[in-house]
Formats: sequence, structure tokens, C-alpha cells
Amino acid sequence: MSYQISDTYDGIDKAMRLMRSSMKGMPERYRYMRHYDDLRRAVAVLLVLLEEAAPWMDETREAKESTTRAKQMLAAVR
Repeated sequence: MSYQISDTYDGIDKAMRLMRSSMKGMPERYRYMRHYDDLRRAVAVLLVLLEEAAPWMDETREAKESTTRAKQMLAAVR
């Protein structure tokens, strides 16, 4: 599961770099800088939350696998 989070993180990072380079070539970009800065802050928060979620997602997957294994063992005993 963490590889999916890593791929998402990398995709967002790539998109933000592309947007930054696009902003450099934009005429009258000062009009949009406030919106761009707001978006950058929001994306930074999202990326931090994604990093924080990765270990939890791995634990959840491992817990589901253990539960499935336990149910299979219980069914085999019955």
C-alpha cells in the first residue's frame, strides 16, 4: 500500500514542478500568485498527510491479512 502512496506523492510533486515552470513563462503572473501560493500550501499539507498515512495503511493491510489467515485456520479446525 505504501508504494501507492509513494506513487501518488511523486505524481503530485511532478505536477507541482510542471505548474511552477508554467508560471514562470506566464505573462502577468502576479495576478495569479496568491492563488498559486494558496495551492502550494494546501498541497504541502496533503503531502504531509500522505506521508503520515503510509505506515497506518501498511498496518491496516497486515491486520486484514492476519484476520483472514486466522479465519481460514478456524474454518479448517471446525
